[in-house]
Amino acid sequence: MAEETVTEWSLVGRDTELRRIGSAVGRGRGVLLDGGPGVGKSRLLRAALRRAAEDGAEVRWLSGAGRGEEETSALLADWADGYVGESLGIPAHFLDAAYPGGRFVLGLDDAHLLAAAPAARLRGLVTDGRVTLVAATEAGAHAADGISRLWVERSVERLEIGAFDRSAMAEAVHHRLGGHVVAATLEGLWRLTLGNPLLVTEVVDSAVAAGRLRREDGVWHCTGPDLPPSRRLTDLVKLRLGPLAPDERELVEMIALAEPLDAGLPVVAGLARAAESLNRRGVVVAERGGSRLRLRLAFPLYAPVVAAALPELTGLRLRRRLADALDGAGPQSDDDRLRMVVLRIDAGQLPDPAHLQSAARIALRRQEFVRAERLCLLALRAPGGDTTALAQLRGHALAGQRRHAEAEAVFDAVCAPGTPAAAAQSAEFVPAVRARAVNMAWGLGRVEDAAAVLDAAVTVTPEADQGPLQETRTVIGLLGDRLAEAAAMGEAVRDLPAGHPRRAGAPAVLPPAAFARAELGDAAGALALLGHRGPGTGPRDDEDGLTRHLVTAWAAMRGGAMAEAAAVLDGLPDHDAVDDRSHALRIATVRARLHRASGRLPEAVVLLRQAGALENTWDWLTTKAWCLAELAGALAESGEHAEALRTLVEVRSEEAGTVPYPVASDGVALERALVIAHVGDFAGATQQALDLAGRATAANRRFQALAALHLAARLGEARAVVERVTALARDTDSELAALQAAQVRALAADDGDALLELASRAGATGLVPLAAELCAQAARAHATAGRHRRSRAARARSVELLEDTGGTLPPWAALYGPGPAPLTSLTSREREVAALAASLLSNQEIADRLVVSVRTVENHLHRVYGKLGVTARADLAHRLDPGPAPHRG
Repeated sequence: MAEETVTEWSLVGRDTELRRIGSAVGRGRGVLLDGGPGVGKSRLLRAALRRAAEDGAEVRWLSGAGRGEEETSALLADWADGYVGESLGIPAHFLDAAYPGGRFVLGLDDAHLLAAAPAARLRGLVTDGRVTLVAATEAGAHAADGISRLWVERSVERLEIGAFDRSAMAEAVHHRLGGHVVAATLEGLWRLTLGNPLLVTEVVDSAVAAGRLRREDGVWHCTGPDLPPSRRLTDLVKLRLGPLAPDERELVEMIALAEPLDAGLPVVAGLARAAESLNRRGVVVAERGGSRLRLRLAFPLYAPVVAAALPELTGLRLRRRLADALDGAGPQSDDDRLRMVVLRIDAGQLPDPAHLQSAARIALRRQEFVRAERLCLLALRAPGGDTTALAQLRGHALAGQRRHAEAEAVFDAVCAPGTPAAAAQSAEFVPAVRARAVNMAWGLGRVEDAAAVLDAAVTVTPEADQGPLQETRTVIGLLGDRLAEAAAMGEAVRDLPAGHPRRAGAPAVLPPAAFARAELGDAAGALALLGHRGPGTGPRDDEDGLTRHLVTAWAAMRGGAMAEAAAVLDGLPDHDAVDDRSHALRIATVRARLHRASGRLPEAVVLLRQAGALENTWDWLTTKAWCLAELAGALAESGEHAEALRTLVEVRSEEAGTVPYPVASDGVALERALVIAHVGDFAGATQQALDLAGRATAANRRFQALAALHLAARLGEARAVVERVTALARDTDSELAALQAAQVRALAADDGDALLELASRAGATGLVPLAAELCAQAARAHATAGRHRRSRAARARSVELLEDTGGTLPPWAALYGPGPAPLTSLTSREREVAALAASLLSNQEIADRLVVSVRTVENHLHRVYGKLGVTARADLAHRLDPGPAPHRG
């Protein structure tokens, strides 16, 4: 796509708005579209007029774009005065009060530009019912009384047009690029543009033209370093900023270099009038964090564009001025500390090693691994730095970039005999050994070697300092699928007498040990290990308090105590307010799991999109592949089947590049089975669920085995698995497990009354989607037995529950019979090929992505076309998603 080539994007992601406009126009009410710049009001207006014309209305369009207020008003005045036939070709009889049944729709763009007199005339025509108006106005712009009164007096409906939500943006980008876009790229695009359609369009086209957004192995993602913004993008931002006075320009440029800027910083406070003016015009936004008021540019995209356009000497002056101001005021946060160091470096000044080391730690917590490595290298070249600590930080930065072999060499050198860290008395020894073991196990797959390194370190480390080492041993037990051993490590620490030196390590060891205990099927034991005694009595905040809270919530969910899990999570900060991005990933995924269970799918999808964009090199509570698989599951539950299938392909790629972690692999397998069940392949989903159940049962992962069997039973295999489910639930201390087992037994017996009773239990527990499904299953059971009155009551209750959450029933429990199941007859590999082909990938690209031959892809496609009754790639998307899906986040 050449940068000079500008083509209009297809209008996608606006189905809801178009339906509302069409409904209003069909009733003769008209609509006033109100929205900020770049949200696509004009395109939406044109699309609505095309639909009205297709429905038989006489349609005319008048736009003030590119015209002044006087010219626009004159055009409308000519029209309103009756010169319609001469000026716009509108039949005059539509203004004749005696003419019956005339339906004329006027599209008026930039309606806020109308002067008072023509606006009043237009109001009269609309109020008299002679004209149906579909108009667009700029949010916040002053409009003449005639326009404002139209919606105040309810002569037209007012529809606010906002930015895309994440799913709508993903749909638009996918449609534009004709292929799947990885989660990290989509989230990065969202963070730059906040979903503003115009900015999304320009950023994507600019990135493709520059070669930074490219398709590799059939998937689009950003590659390489950031490139200077294109000329078109730069000009667009200049237009959006508008004319700037000298002091306004100074403030905009400073914010672009170091946002968010504290409004109380002396260099900012001196430009208070400029700040007020920019805030009033929507160029700068003010946000309060505690007692601090901080200033940002309206869109994150503005900052890199403005910074790239700065003359070099101006940039040097402003960076030094800002760094001096932050230093003089005393950094108030990690944001300030990191910005101050980066500003000095970019201004050609070298901060002292202590500041560089501190900034590197902050960058690591934020997963800015390339920046962290750069800061470490600068500090290592400066005299007086702590070389041992800096080398360790650099090792973390290398591991974060998945350069695990280089990281191992660095960690090995830090811990080697004769180095300062090798002495047990060194404060750097324990973290260095722990970091090496983690990289060795999770990065290089050398699990046993990592355990040996830890065991050797324990023998030379005082017991009071062994906590991090014991925690890492517990985590490696999880990675090695030794759950019972991992759980026992936590119990051993917990049972030590008060005052024992090793008790100091309990806060670090207990969360992973409790997680292992929960996965073994003992949720109550996990909560007891963490010291949880009910709502509001969870572990207090300490160094490991956040992780303990999250595992407490997870164990409570495993036990079916959704209210307790919610109470714990409600006490935690928002994930995007947490400085450590690995903790942010954990918070987002655990919250998303609760949201899915309770029917809050839009919130779950948003959280999982954000979490899936984070770079997670290792974690025992979740992994990136598991998180992406959960996103696929949530998308499937939301009805977005094609994107769910494409996301599963991304999951496969992510799994291929990481060390297998059995707990996470089971989680991925369960989500994969769920997705293909939602697209209609019940047989394939059942087989995958049964395979998973066998693996999990053999490894004593009871909850995951039970979840897999529960899915298989709901897909029609209840009688075949009822005994296995009952046995597993009997050995599992969990209300959720008991509920799942009871559902399987009721399905096996086709017992409508039992299913309805279980629905009440599920609803009371907070499992609203499951309660709705149980009601639907009860309705079907009663209908089969001829108890139609009870069936209708159960059906009504299912609908009521779904209305509360805005969700839909899964296809296996649909009230009105199974819906279209286009992929039922496809194999797993045929489904993958179909999903990629629907994205308009070439056969070669599909072959590269799936590591098969082009001939194999051709054979698969031939069978797919025959089974689905299509003849072209473009038709596949309609078979994957037979109807428009609601947008979720």
